[in-house]
Amino acid sequence: MIKKRYYVAFLILLCLGFSMKYMNKYHIDNDYATIQSSLKDELNRGSVDKLNPKLIETVRLGESSSYIALFQLENNEIGYSQMIKGLNGKFKFERAGHGTNIVSYEDIHTNKGNYGILVGHNPGQKINHISAKLINEEFEFNADVSSDRIFVKDEKLPSNLKEIFPAELTFYDENNRVIHAADLM
Repeated sequence: MIKKRYYVAFLILLCLGFSMKYMNKYHIDNDYATIQSSLKDELNRGSVDKLNPKLIETVRLGESSSYIALFQLENNEIGYSQMIKGLNGKFKFERAGHGTNIVSYEDIHTNKGNYGILVGHNPGQKINHISAKLINEEFEFNADVSSDRIFVKDEKLPSNLKEIFPAELTFYDENNRVIHAADLM
């Protein structure tokens, strides 16, 4: 009987420990101010330069637990962070990136499959749509960005694809003519 009590007590402590660890891991509330503040903390962790991101929007990737937080830095660089929503309804950051490219392609792994995302800006709104063609696979998708100044666009990738990165990006104007990146500067 005493062994059984110790066993039950051990299981309860184990569950409490797991719960505490989980709650600490998934601690970001699903509201603009908390995501903005947590994003700033995440980007500045271990960095000498202090970044001040402005959260633009969050986008859920299909029916997955992954979300993309689109942000812009003070120097106008565009970035993203993959956030994962936990069972408690709160988020944790999985990865983040930013840079000087007009548009970047990233592959995102989720609990519901892989997604290709396009993150960037549309200078002077000259770009009508973007074609993303995987370099090592026979797959291509298009994203309409004609009405977007800053954007994140996503596409669920077929499950049979093996190499989902990198992708070749081609920009098109409203007349379906190719626009070269140098013409967008």
